[in-house]
Amino acid sequence: MIRASVLLVASALAAAPLAAGAADADTRPLTVCLNKDNEPFSFLKGGQPAGFDLAVAQAVARELGRPLEVRWYEKERRRRGPISVKTSVLVTAGVCDLVGGFPLVQSSLERPGGGEETTLPPVDGMSEDSRKKPVKGSQLFASRGYHFAGMTPVLGPRVTGNVNALDDLLPYRLAHRPASSGDLIAMAYKKGLLLKNTAHVDVQTDPLDAVEKGDYDATIAEQHRFDLYRAEHPQTTLRSSGMVVPVGFNLGFVTTEAHAGLLAEVNTALGKLLQGGQIAKAAEAVKLTFVPPQQPDVRTGLGLEKMTE
Repeated sequence: MIRASVLLVASALAAAPLAAGAADADTRPLTVCLNKDNEPFSFLKGGQPAGFDLAVAQAVARELGRPLEVRWYEKERRRRGPISVKTSVLVTAGVCDLVGGFPLVQSSLERPGGGEETTLPPVDGMSEDSRKKPVKGSQLFASRGYHFAGMTPVLGPRVTGNVNALDDLLPYRLAHRPASSGDLIAMAYKKGLLLKNTAHVDVQTDPLDAVEKGDYDATIAEQHRFDLYRAEHPQTTLRSSGMVVPVGFNLGFVTTEAHAGLLAEVNTALGKLLQGGQIAKAAEAVKLTFVPPQQPDVRTGLGLEKMTE
């Protein structure tokens, strides 16, 4: 329903006559808000911008023929309220046109934000006083996805064969933090098939470290988290199974209805970039394992319910 609404609004705008000032649109910077502490997707390290979402935003801006301006914001994890409100105020307040690296899950978009207000999160270059005034939230509209953030079995040295399905993990001991995504998958998969060979590590212990030490044989981890682990531990004996567990979400851009025309242009650009392989190359450049977006672009959940089948 969300995508249909966006397409209808975008079509109406595209059909309308161009305003006199529209010729300047191509020269205006495309402003994108990115989380400054979300490695490997978007982050500042030593004051230098980096990350996959940044590379995608740069590619989209080039495809649109517009310069890119990134507004780096800090996610306030302790602040309560719907994610749609906390995100949409960045757009409604005019901080940026789009927010990148957003998890495309229906509940994060559909919760009504029009009647709720919140203050802006910390944004580089904005004073604290300028963020004190509450801003009314708005409904979020999503672009198509450009990457699937999913899970993968990570294997220790004792796992010598291929793992092409979760059933192949049955002979091995698995390590997970309690209630982590990997733990939830182990509990849900075929109604608990993997529970007998799954153990919980202390919440302060990284399951990847536990497998590396040989205490366990494998774990089910976020693919991007294992990518970071490999970058930080180049001598690791751990390896990815290469299998994508379809639990997760697509990453994309979000904005408000006022920018529906821009969103249609972004969708066209993303389609070209995905087809041409530029987004996959952007992932490779930052040592992120690229997983093509899964359909539908906006998921109703993370996909755990399908693990029971």
